[in-house]
Amino acid sequence: MTLIIFPCGVIVKVFFPLNEEVPMLANKERILQKMEEFDLDVIIASHPENVSYLSDFQSHLPYMYRFLNVESYALFPRRQDIEPCLIITRVDIAWAARYPTWVREVYTFGNRFYSVYPEGTLSEGEKRYKQILDDQERYAPTAGEAIVKALKKKGLDRGRIGLDEKNLYPLTREQIVSGLPHAKMIDAFELFRVIRMVKTPEEIERLKKGGLLNEQATQSVLGRLAEGVSEEELAQHFLEMTARAGAVFEFWNTAAGTQSSMNIMANGHFFPPSKYRLKKGDMFRYDGGSIYNKYHTDAGGCAVLETPNARQKACYRGVSAGMERAMELLRPGAIPSKLFEEVIIAVEKAGLKDYSKIARFCGHGIGIEARDYPIFTKPTKATSPFLPGTYDVPVEEGMVISIEIPYGELGLGGFQTEYTILVKKDGCEKLYPHERELVVR
Repeated sequence: MTLIIFPCGVIVKVFFPLNEEVPMLANKERILQKMEEFDLDVIIASHPENVSYLSDFQSHLPYMYRFLNVESYALFPRRQDIEPCLIITRVDIAWAARYPTWVREVYTFGNRFYSVYPEGTLSEGEKRYKQILDDQERYAPTAGEAIVKALKKKGLDRGRIGLDEKNLYPLTREQIVSGLPHAKMIDAFELFRVIRMVKTPEEIERLKKGGLLNEQATQSVLGRLAEGVSEEELAQHFLEMTARAGAVFEFWNTAAGTQSSMNIMANGHFFPPSKYRLKKGDMFRYDGGSIYNKYHTDAGGCAVLETPNARQKACYRGVSAGMERAMELLRPGAIPSKLFEEVIIAVEKAGLKDYSKIARFCGHGIGIEARDYPIFTKPTKATSPFLPGTYDVPVEEGMVISIEIPYGELGLGGFQTEYTILVKKDGCEKLYPHERELVVR
């Protein structure tokens, strides 16, 4: 906001135009429903993915500097006549100024100093940057003080506050508690996770587009499988294809030969670089993921060089049977732990008798984090008031689930089948076209 003072003494507040066409990423209807259910007047995000979800603003700080000056917050009131806001440092203001989100109010904390070249012309982004820093009404020296100031100005200083504790600095919490003695604070990280389970159309579109790009990268790697090719060369190709598509590499959990029976995570290039070269008869198991426009992707499968032997075929039939059973059962109301049990039964019935001793899980939600809720595994107790005493929460329409059935035998190799699935009203469907078979090269 800029104040223009006319000679007659009239003061006019001028707001620089923001991008009104930017959609709200978060599931607003679900947020308000959960806030009503748990009687919360306002929720405050601190975990980087929760801040991005709530505001569509993503600070680069937590991804580069894990432990110093990495605070950013998004505040969302239940009352619709009260404006949401971002609470960020000067380093992040440049992003908010150049690429405004649907959140119009920005509170700042920390160092406010800037220099202006007297003969220069400010771009629109610089004007907004300066405007935000000059706004004394929305500034405080520290994050905690800025949050307190925002809540007081919005009349929420006596309310019930759902406070995401995951990236909340001890000093910031102390300042909020001491600055708002009449407010009730409830740790709400798990609430954000529960809200995020059901995706909006915009989220589904991002997941679909990112998934297709990731699928193209993995299929390109499969096209290069041949005797003599090294694991290092294949990992490098996946990195290059991911970058070329405009996505950000995340993981490449992949190996060849009998060592594909183990879980091998190659985070970026192999370190130390893998010199293993593929041989005739080798299994190749891949599990690769990337990030597109803040949303995660996950693709997994397997291949064999030349004709598979009888045991390789049998192992793949086993994991395929598990996938078929999972897709039969995945629908609204399904309980993740029960589906996991049924998958184990199907895999063992198909011939992999010891699968129950190996299996840890068979899937997970996917979205703004690589593993959203629910997790398809054995039931685990939960103490958060926002969960029903367990993490074993029922499947809902609009969830996007990555179902994956891995298996390995030392001395033979690894096997995997994985689909990204959208839960529909009466069942489920693949989010985008992708097929899994035992690829033969």
